[in-house]
Amino acid sequence: MIKVLVTDLDGTILFNDNIPDVVREGIDMLLNYGIKVCIASGRMFSSIYNYYKILGLDTPIIAYNGAMIGDKDLNIIYHEPIDYPTWFQIFEVLLREDFQINLYFNDKLYIFRGNPYGNNYPLQNKVHAIFIDNIKYIPKLPTTKILGIGPPELVRETQFKLKEIFNCRFCITTSSPTYLEIMNNRVSKGKALRFLSEMLGISTFEMAGLGDSFNDFELIRDAGLGITFNNSPEELKKIADYVTQKDSPEGFREVVDFIIWKNHY
Repeated sequence: MIKVLVTDLDGTILFNDNIPDVVREGIDMLLNYGIKVCIASGRMFSSIYNYYKILGLDTPIIAYNGAMIGDKDLNIIYHEPIDYPTWFQIFEVLLREDFQINLYFNDKLYIFRGNPYGNNYPLQNKVHAIFIDNIKYIPKLPTTKILGIGPPELVRETQFKLKEIFNCRFCITTSSPTYLEIMNNRVSKGKALRFLSEMLGISTFEMAGLGDSFNDFELIRDAGLGITFNNSPEELKKIADYVTQKDSPEGFREVVDFIIWKNHY
């Protein structure tokens, strides 16, 4: 019995800052069947909250790929940042390349050295940003996440380089071809499921995990029912329990139908 759908946001239920009708109708149907819906995103807590209000959700909010979890009243109930001396090592590597570097302190965004790939980031995420060009103005505080934004080939090369240099000291993933995301190594959307399980009193076996990108790998793998779309990367399709026949967002209707069918049979 699936009691909760934990879903990614961008590219899964949100497209160009729009939640399609097929998604809204599907979420309403799940809620009417008593199935909770929770969002797990790489976005900032405050950015995700905008869409919670639109969808009328009241479940916990999983932000920063699981590094921060909060409730519907914007209270932070879990936070696993990277301490300053540690994250600065990553920062130095990104600094040598042509990355825009986003840092997040207490859900506030600092952007170091903007570039064309990331200039629209604050607008797209509906958040305020503090732009800085001098290292000395960067807070020497723990950061929830480091986001390197740059051309896809640079993201791929640097992801491989960081994994070689730091081995398993960080969680290093991508949420889009131009977004290189680095979090504490104790963080993932999959690990957030276990925290969510304790909060809601619902087993992870009773959760469905839906996503479309590499930062959703653990979410799909560790949920009781892992789901992805026909147009998702092959790596996700291989570990998913169910792959929709249609691409996203139209495939969301299949997701809803399959969960309701599974609960009946």
